[in-house]
Amino acid sequence: MKGFLNAVVDVKKEEINQAKSTIPLTAIRHDAEHTPAPASFADAMADSTREAVGIIAEVKKASPSKGDIRTDLDVAAYARAYTQGGARAVSVLTESKYFKGTLSDLELVCQNTNLPVLRKDFIFSEYQIYEAKKAGASAVLLITTLLDPAQQAELTLLARELGMEPLVEINSEFEFEQAYQAQARVVGINNRNLATLEVDTSVAKRVAKIFPDDIIPVEASGISGRPGIEAGIENRIFNFLVGESIVRSKDPAQFIKTLLGINKEVGI
Repeated sequence: MKGFLNAVVDVKKEEINQAKSTIPLTAIRHDAEHTPAPASFADAMADSTREAVGIIAEVKKASPSKGDIRTDLDVAAYARAYTQGGARAVSVLTESKYFKGTLSDLELVCQNTNLPVLRKDFIFSEYQIYEAKKAGASAVLLITTLLDPAQQAELTLLARELGMEPLVEINSEFEFEQAYQAQARVVGINNRNLATLEVDTSVAKRVAKIFPDDIIPVEASGISGRPGIEAGIENRIFNFLVGESIVRSKDPAQFIKTLLGINKEVGI
């Protein structure tokens, strides 16, 4: 873990400490444990097939590699548009400094869709897992390069005890082994290297080849249209997390249909 990840973790540690001063761990644990069970993220991903792929449409206002994307994004309206467009799930970035997301964004999305919702953030603390459940999330992102094996196993177990499913992110065959040992069921193959922030769309196609049949791959980063989806399908990937291209599109619902192969290509 270097550079960018170190900087993000430092910011997150400060944010968690501030949050705990307002809502102590015992209180947020109580709230999370008494929040109704969300829609199943794992089941939604398992339903995807070659003929009916799953799109995890992301609410993304900014990124460290691209800067501001759409900081005035109407989170609730986009959640409804994603649902109308046929997305299988919604991802919400809640990291504030580099992605300009908030927990309030997560709550708004959960209130405006019946789809499973993923909290996408740099998660390394049980407090963040409880925050996600309290907000209504169905899943949390666990980034393998950010966690040691014991942490990953512990957070995976906690998420499942709360009725959520981790989307475990990897960027290599080596990281897949740690995810596998932590009993991951849904594994996101990120084409972006978090150390360099560079994208290589061959990564997911290569790494997916080692997946056993009982683990569901999700491809993320670098997908901007239907050709990227079709390339994944040829490598037995049937779920795709797409953010920037949907947010930049003129009509998010129609763009999702394009990704699904229902419409012809539409403008971004």
